[in-house]
Amino acid sequence: MKGPDDLHPVGAPDPSDPSDPVRRPEPTDVTWPLVERRRLGRRAVPPAGMRDARSPDAMESTAPFAVAAPMWPFRVLAIVGAVVQARDDLAWSEWPLWGSLVVASVYAVASIVRPVPHRDDHRVRLRLVSEQALHTVLVMLTGAWASPLALFMIPTVMVAGFAVGSLFAAQLITASLVVVTVQYVPDTGWEQGVRDAAMWAGLLGVVAFTTGLSQRAAIDAARQKEAALQRVNRLAEANSLLFALQRVAQSMPASLDLDDVIDSTLSRVTALVPSDSLSLYLFDETDGRLDLFRNSGATARAQIPLADAPAMVRAAIDAPRTVRVGELPAGTGLSADARSGLYAALRARGTMVGLLAVEMHRAGGHTQQHTEIVHGLAEPFGIAIDNSRLFRRIRSATVTEERRRIARDLHDQVGSSLAFLGFEVDRAQQLASQGEPVDDVLVELREHLTTVVNDIRETLHDLRTDVSDQRDLPATLREHLARVHDRRQLATEAHVDAPQRPPRQVERELWQIALEAITNVERHAQASKVTVTYVSQPDHVLLRISDDGVGLNNGPRRADRYGMVGMRERTHGIGASLHVDSTPGGGTTITVELEPGEVKP
Repeated sequence: MKGPDDLHPVGAPDPSDPSDPVRRPEPTDVTWPLVERRRLGRRAVPPAGMRDARSPDAMESTAPFAVAAPMWPFRVLAIVGAVVQARDDLAWSEWPLWGSLVVASVYAVASIVRPVPHRDDHRVRLRLVSEQALHTVLVMLTGAWASPLALFMIPTVMVAGFAVGSLFAAQLITASLVVVTVQYVPDTGWEQGVRDAAMWAGLLGVVAFTTGLSQRAAIDAARQKEAALQRVNRLAEANSLLFALQRVAQSMPASLDLDDVIDSTLSRVTALVPSDSLSLYLFDETDGRLDLFRNSGATARAQIPLADAPAMVRAAIDAPRTVRVGELPAGTGLSADARSGLYAALRARGTMVGLLAVEMHRAGGHTQQHTEIVHGLAEPFGIAIDNSRLFRRIRSATVTEERRRIARDLHDQVGSSLAFLGFEVDRAQQLASQGEPVDDVLVELREHLTTVVNDIRETLHDLRTDVSDQRDLPATLREHLARVHDRRQLATEAHVDAPQRPPRQVERELWQIALEAITNVERHAQASKVTVTYVSQPDHVLLRISDDGVGLNNGPRRADRYGMVGMRERTHGIGASLHVDSTPGGGTTITVELEPGEVKP
C-alpha cells in the first residue's frame, strides 16, 4: 500500500525521498513526455486521504549504459596463436596440452557464439572470474608462463576492461599473476620466473588500461548520444503538444460574449479530455466563494466557499499548475460519484477568476497527457473569461452613458420644443372656447411641429454618425459641420492636417468630444462662427473647437456645464489632456491634446 501521494500539480516537487533531493518521478500508467520523462524537482506533499494510482509494472530501468565491442577476432587470434606456438609440442604424449588447448578453444568458440554482455553487474563479474580462473588453471597445467594457452587471458582481460573497467581487470590480472608465478618460479628460478611474470603483467596491464579507457570513452559517448536523443525526443513531442494547443486556441471563440466563450471552450475540453462531470465555477469576490456557472454530466456542487474548500480545490488554488487526483475518497469530489479528477484554477491579471473541474467516476481516470491539455487551456480560458467580464462592464457603462447623453439631448432640444407645443395647444383651445379665430395659432403650431420633427431627425442622425474604418474623423467632422451650417446658419470652418490616423478608439472618443462641443456651441454659445482644428501626426494628436460666442461664464447655468464632465472622462480614457479657455464675450476654445509617446498605433 503506497503512502499518500495522490494530489500533485504538474511539474511540482516531491520531498518523499530524503536521500535524493532531485529524483526521477515514478511513471504513471501512461507516459507523457513533457512530464514523466523529464527530470523534475521534488513534488509537493499531497493532502492525506488521496493518492495517485500508479502502475508498478511501469518502473523505468536503471541499468547503466551498455557498450558493445566485438571480441571474436581476438578470441580467434588467441586460438591461432596458441596452436602456432604449441605446434612443436603437439605430440600424443602431451595429452594435457592437447586437452587444455581443446577446452580453451571450445570455450572461446562458445564465447563467440554467446558473448559476455558488456555491462557491470554481478552475473557478468561472476562469468569473467570463472573464465579467468579456467584459463589460469589451463595455463598452470601446461607450463605456467611458458604455456601457449596464456594468450587466452588477453581476450578475457579485454572483456573485463570493456564491461566493468580497468580496476576490475587489474584485480583479475593480479590474482592470476600471483597463482601462476608461485608455480612457475620454483621450476625456472627467480630471475627467469620474475622476468616472464613481469612481461605478462606488463602486457595484460596495458590491455586492461587501454580497454578501460575505451570503455569509459564509449560510455560517455553513449550517454551523450542518449541525452541528445532524449532532448530531441522531448522537443519533438513538446512541439506536437504545442501544435495541438495552438489548433485548439485558434478554434477558441473570438467573441467577447461570456456565454459564447464558455460554451466554445468547454466543448473543446469535452472533445479532448474524458469526463463524467465537467464543471466551471466563477469566483465571487464579494462573498469569497466559487459559484457553479456551467455544468455537464453528473451534477456538481452549486457553491464552494473558499473557507471550507475541499483539499483538491485548495491545492488547485494554491498551485501554479493543474492538479491531478488519481483517487478520491468516496463523497469528497465536487460531484457525488467522483473518484478522480483534474482541477485547474483560472487566472487573469494575477487574480483567480474561476475553477475548472473535470471528474471521472473511476480511479485513475486521467493521464498526464490530459493534465497537460487542461493546463494548456486554463490560462487562455481564464483570460477569455476576464475579458468577457470586462467587456460586459464596459458595454454596460457605455450603454448607460449613451442613454444619459440621449436623454440630455432630447431634454435640451426636443423636450423644450414639445413643452412649447403644449402651451400653443392650450392657447388654441382657450381662443376657440372664447369664439376667437385660431387659424394663426394653428399655422404657428404647425411650423413649430415641423421644427421639432426636423430637430428629432437631426438628433437621430447625430446619434448614428460615427467614425469607422471606411470614414475617418476629418470626413465625419466636415459632414457634421456642413449640416450644422445648413440647420443653424452658423458659419463653420475646418482646418485638418492628418497624414496618419490614430487608433480607432482614440478617433471615436475625439469625435464624441467634438460632437459634444459643437452641439453646445449650437445651443448655448450664441455664436456666429465655429472653427474646428484637427492635427494627427505620428507623435502628436490635437483637436481644437473654437467659437466667438458669449463664453462659459455668461451663458445660462447648467448642471453639466456644456458636458464638461463627459468630455473630461473621455479625454482621461484615452490618456489625453483637456484645456478650456473662455473669455467673457470673446468665445470659448476647447483643446484636446495627446502628448508624444501617448499615441499608440
